[in-house]
Amino acid sequence: MSARPSTIVAGPIETDMFGGPARLRQMTRGLRRLPRPAAQSVLAALAIGDGFIRYGRFRQASAWAAAQGATGWNRCRMALALLANHGRFVADEAMLGISGADDLSRDVVIEGTEHLEHLSAGAILLGFHLGPPKAWLALRVHGYPVRFAGRLESARPDARWQRLLETGDVIRLPDGDAHARLRGLHRIRNLLREGSLVYLTADGPFGRESFRINLPGGPLVLRLGWFALRRATGVRVLPVLVHRDKHRRVVVIHPPLPDPEDDPQRDAVACQAALTPLVERYVHRYPTQCRWLAMPRWHRPSPLPS
Repeated sequence: MSARPSTIVAGPIETDMFGGPARLRQMTRGLRRLPRPAAQSVLAALAIGDGFIRYGRFRQASAWAAAQGATGWNRCRMALALLANHGRFVADEAMLGISGADDLSRDVVIEGTEHLEHLSAGAILLGFHLGPPKAWLALRVHGYPVRFAGRLESARPDARWQRLLETGDVIRLPDGDAHARLRGLHRIRNLLREGSLVYLTADGPFGRESFRINLPGGPLVLRLGWFALRRATGVRVLPVLVHRDKHRRVVVIHPPLPDPEDDPQRDAVACQAALTPLVERYVHRYPTQCRWLAMPRWHRPSPLPS
């Protein structure tokens, strides 16, 4: 299989399908009238204010900055930048200021596409809760036939998601329904065996732990779902990391992880060894874009979740 761009996305994107968290949906009508930079600036300011008012989030951000070696004013500046990026990424999550595929793809740069073009079978694109959201959608609007699997909590009230679920373009993996989650994993396994590209996140609050990557400020815990699918199908796993570079979002597709080992423990060690330098380098270069490492939403309620 060659994963060169195709016409997977056609017609306008109904951006109000991406409503974001409940608190943000209450503000959506006014915010959607704003240009994208303005909407991001509003959410950045709200996130900074929210960080001082609710749940001690500024303290979390400041502790993260200290763990990265920042002191004095640099520590405060890094914490404020982290909070501001949280707000910007929430705006991205809700697709504020986006009216269609052209708007969504205009500021996206995709690197490492040669790793997709050389595939001969299905593959897992392994994402992380690092940097701007919606890497899978950025790949789709650039023509790569990527399917997405996740909780899709915000999709439940909107019937328009049903078509995407029925076609398999998105696969729901609910955390509270073991049978439904098993059906979703079975669907993903079949899609991978048929040659599809499926985007999954490696980390997050749900599922059994596979292994972890220790980092300054706290570990990144990788879950078992993607690892079990890798072992069940033998497909390639390509790490995908996203960062914000001024007004651009850069999606970087890295070379695939080593082929699976027969022994699960050795296989986990091999994956850990391959992923650790990628994640360490990302955290070192973009510490203010690691919001869920610094301020994990699964440890305390979040007023502005993505």
